[in-house]
Amino acid sequence: MSTQKEVLLVAPFTILPGEKGFSRFTYIANRLSELGHQVTLVTSSFQHPEKKFRDSDHLSELTNTLPYKLVIIAELGYTRNVGFDRIISHRHFAKQLATYLKVLVKKPDVIYCAYPMMGAAYEVGKYANKEEIPFIIDVQDVWPESIKNTLKFPEPVTDTLLYPLTWYANRIYQMADFVVGVSESYVDRVQKVNQRAKSYLPVFIGTDLGYFDSCNVQQAGGKSDDFSVTYVGTLSYSYDIETVIKAVARLNQKGYTDIVFNVLGDGPLKPKFQALANELDANVAFKGYLPYEEMIPILTNSDIAANAITKGAQQSITNKIGDYLASGLPVLNSSQNEEFTQIVEDRKLGYSYEPGDVERLVELIEMLYNNRDLRTVCGRNARGLAEEKFDRRTSYEPIYSVVESATV
Repeated sequence: MSTQKEVLLVAPFTILPGEKGFSRFTYIANRLSELGHQVTLVTSSFQHPEKKFRDSDHLSELTNTLPYKLVIIAELGYTRNVGFDRIISHRHFAKQLATYLKVLVKKPDVIYCAYPMMGAAYEVGKYANKEEIPFIIDVQDVWPESIKNTLKFPEPVTDTLLYPLTWYANRIYQMADFVVGVSESYVDRVQKVNQRAKSYLPVFIGTDLGYFDSCNVQQAGGKSDDFSVTYVGTLSYSYDIETVIKAVARLNQKGYTDIVFNVLGDGPLKPKFQALANELDANVAFKGYLPYEEMIPILTNSDIAANAITKGAQQSITNKIGDYLASGLPVLNSSQNEEFTQIVEDRKLGYSYEPGDVERLVELIEMLYNNRDLRTVCGRNARGLAEEKFDRRTSYEPIYSVVESATV
């Protein structure tokens, strides 16, 4: 085992044990603790996915059971993914985080920081550089690029409006001594402005296949008679749920009355999507944001996984991809991210289509509906890729190596 290190892990958006979902950062904190390191996980008092404050009693219980130290930084909270209240809340968190860092008695040996949130990553990077502490940044999303498609302006205008944030992001990236990212696309984005980092490591978010399979075995209720197309994730501007609803409505009208679209998630556009499904009389089941253990059996008993991404969205290989692949389902993909589109094609996981192309999506669903053997082949390929590159039990080992060997 390597020399014990004091590791400060900052992840404002992480999901804690007992909350809905499964998190990269608590997983890393657990494993580093198992490897003998002293880990402190710093996160927010506000839970981003459900837009609510964390329960203080639950946090007190966690403090006594976790193998790492948990530090909660106050945040003001917000109601929407895009809005001034979120900006103000994040600024407050960053300010409180800066205060926490300033009064630290014992300096960490290495800092591992999630990006975004931007302000928090900036304060951490600034502190790490000043104190000459190795600074590892883990890029989960590329801000401000990820919000470009929410601004309805011509691209040159949008780029001009976002330039101050782009400059800010570049400054944060330039502070990193080591770069980790959830895809090659994101790591490449950092490397464009930071060529001094000692390593650039793409590691998919993935899933713990052992835990995934145990959830499925324990709670699987068997497959229904419906033919299910299933989406997992947020219902917001970056996700092309509308096209899937329209395609399913079209198929229902064509006589495929057993085709249903399962929507496992929540978000600001849920009322809009529900209204569209009602208007078109589409067979859509909005199941809400479920605990991971309840979501997995529904997903694995589906027939198709929908990676529904809008045109211009910057998402690359998101959290849901690991679960989709682990489920052994064919993937219908509207993401225009070159990295993932190439993976879908090269590994024969399913098919890609243009965002908003209802007719093409109808054709693809109908083709898979009528070809069980094709679904089986795509699903087998998906599961094989999950075992090869998306299983956190093995795929995260390079992350731990970076943490253990990090020096300025």
